[in-house]
Amino acid sequence: MLMIIAGCSATSSNPNSNAGFAGSTCPEKPSSTLDSKDVKAISIPTSGTTKESGQLNGGKSLGYTFEAQSGQKLSYQTKDDICIWIFTQDLTLLSNTDLPKSGKYTIQVAAPKGSTTFNLEMSLGTLQTSTSPVSPVPSSPQTTSNNTPNSPTSNSNNSGLTQQQASQIIQNWLDAKKRLFAPPYEEKLAADFTIGERYIKTTGAIKWLRDNNAYYDYKTALVDSSNNFSVSSDQSQIDVSISENLVLYVNNQVDSSVTTNGVKTTAYRFFLKLDAGTWKIENVENL
Repeated sequence: MLMIIAGCSATSSNPNSNAGFAGSTCPEKPSSTLDSKDVKAISIPTSGTTKESGQLNGGKSLGYTFEAQSGQKLSYQTKDDICIWIFTQDLTLLSNTDLPKSGKYTIQVAAPKGSTTFNLEMSLGTLQTSTSPVSPVPSSPQTTSNNTPNSPTSNSNNSGLTQQQASQIIQNWLDAKKRLFAPPYEEKLAADFTIGERYIKTTGAIKWLRDNNAYYDYKTALVDSSNNFSVSSDQSQIDVSISENLVLYVNNQVDSSVTTNGVKTTAYRFFLKLDAGTWKIENVENL
């Protein structure tokens, strides 16, 4: 069970406020506990936004966990009457949206009274104030605390792929790597996120890790920024800056030749391909 951030938003689009707005009825601390089955793992970008929506019933909260770096600031906006609290990994309740250390954070969302639906837009970068309500995005909490990585972006109108969506596809892939390249080596996820050459390399890497009693520990894996985005009918490419802090273990010993020894930021070019309505990663190049 989790308890989660001091703050409240009552029909406001203020992207950086975490204190109760005038007329709100949000308590300083949440009055209900947050069950792990009502918590969803998300990725919040530094360039662009993440949008979540859901249904809140009296006495029940929804939660979102995300990774962030020390010194980053969570920005959010909503048009709905909801209460928001933010907690660090050790369940310290924050009094503002400045994130003090690197690691996992949890956002708890509840209705001040009764039941309501909500739309919430979040970013770890600059969040432009919306002039209209955030578009609804279906949101269903994970059924266990061992959350499945977000699904790849599906887009039947292939010309509608945006730079933000392409960045999110890559972030979802980074989240999936934590389960692909470590026990239980969920190889089936490879087909969800990759195709062609990248699929072959991914399954080959999993086989090598299994055969050599090895695995990766991803302490940080985040898309920091993106640019040079282009898209055609069924192909797209985007340049991204990725920050990773990873350790490779072989026979329970650290392989220093691959381990980053802290956060390392690298530029990549990702090539995406539309496969049966879903954008997947076809190839990756270092820049």
